[in-house]
Amino acid sequence: MSELKMPAIDEKQPASSLDMAHAQSMETIDTAVQKSAIFKIDVAVLGCFGLMYFLANLDRNNLGQAEVMGLPEDLGLVGNQFGNAVTVFYATYVAFETPLTIAMKHVGAKNLLAMCMFGWGAVCLGTGFVKNINQLYALRVVLGMFEAGLIPCINAYIGMVYLKSELTMRSAVYYCFSAIAGAFGGLLAAAVSHVHAGGLASWSWLFIIEGIITMSLAPLIFFIFPSDPRAAWFLNEAERNVMRLRYEHNRHLAIEDTFSWSKVLSTFADVKTYIHCVIEFSVDISLFSMSTFMPSIIKGMGYTSVHAQLLTVPVYVWSAIAFFIIAFLSDRHGMRSPYLVGASFAVLIGNIMMIATDNIAARYVALFFLAVGMYSTSGLDITWLNGNFAGHYKRSTAVGFVLSVGNTSGVLTGQIFTSQSAPRYLKGIKITLGFTAVAIVVSTLYACGLYYVNKKRDERAAASGESYSDNKDISDLDDTFRYTL
Repeated sequence: MSELKMPAIDEKQPASSLDMAHAQSMETIDTAVQKSAIFKIDVAVLGCFGLMYFLANLDRNNLGQAEVMGLPEDLGLVGNQFGNAVTVFYATYVAFETPLTIAMKHVGAKNLLAMCMFGWGAVCLGTGFVKNINQLYALRVVLGMFEAGLIPCINAYIGMVYLKSELTMRSAVYYCFSAIAGAFGGLLAAAVSHVHAGGLASWSWLFIIEGIITMSLAPLIFFIFPSDPRAAWFLNEAERNVMRLRYEHNRHLAIEDTFSWSKVLSTFADVKTYIHCVIEFSVDISLFSMSTFMPSIIKGMGYTSVHAQLLTVPVYVWSAIAFFIIAFLSDRHGMRSPYLVGASFAVLIGNIMMIATDNIAARYVALFFLAVGMYSTSGLDITWLNGNFAGHYKRSTAVGFVLSVGNTSGVLTGQIFTSQSAPRYLKGIKITLGFTAVAIVVSTLYACGLYYVNKKRDERAAASGESYSDNKDISDLDDTFRYTL
């Protein structure tokens, strides 16, 4: 039996009598039991997150598919009304992200997420029956409200469950479900494009089918998802004990962190928050432009609607593969910035290719360069944030706020990728190129700054004899905390 030695219990830390009694009676953790527990947590938690993220992206990105299926013509859209429909979604999406992330711990993750999932499924279903642009605007606003809590709550929960060395691969799993949703969405849209039953257009049936699927699967989240991983219904007693000790000796996870406004407000006094905001906004423009306008960009190369939808599939598949490779290497080396910058350079190259040539083959190849950073840049930035903020409420507030700021780029995307600039969307691509360059510069300078702070903390720790430890309930501003680069 392989065993992992655990450090002595820090009796200054608060814990329930059950946790203390167990920790004091057990000085070692069976790594086989720990591996089994984490595997079960992975299957349940990441399975639920992946399903929700898959369906959310399917329901969100279907507007781009609907555009090439005739929605603008059927609703009589003029000017940039389609771009405005993309934009209004983010009005509530951005506004509700931070409050829902903070509320998650009080409401319960499974309660909040199951309710939101059922809600956005119902809105997607209703979108299949819209008759004019005002109805579409209204439903897009409500859709943003229901989907707002998903991504920040997922990231906050992952930051509360997994160690720094485990974060990126877990993030890659659920982000890749988004890529799968993009690929599946293209296949589904191509199939549904031939359906014209009940007097409804094919794009209407796309919304209706996806909405029904989402609503019918929402109860699974409520019954399967564990609100507290230490007492998950699918773990045996030995595995629950391992999870309790895992939290006892990794205080930075802060699962028992108590709410206070000072912890929330400390997020906004930390310069790291605003640096991540700049990075997230800059990389999210690429994410939203690709996920929403890729079918239109490909159709603009001269393909039919069905062929354009099918040609999105390989791009999404490559995006998932690329993120898994990047996530594996990032966790393996315990670093985020080199891979974030590298993926951003791939996006830079892709945008330059899209601008520099009108050759169809070259522009399609450029989409594969863009796909490298499509999900990986945003995922790496939030993983980087998760590892560099200590305390649940400070970390959750930072995740929610940074994602809120980042998602405002969705508002910009709908205004720079305008109907008037189709089919090449050069204006939007040039602006995306500029923001990608910003992300590269800021990420590089930020990593250098964190390296400098870590070096100074090492020097002070060597002089005082104090060393870094994850076993203390510490602030990320303390000398005992080391930043991930």
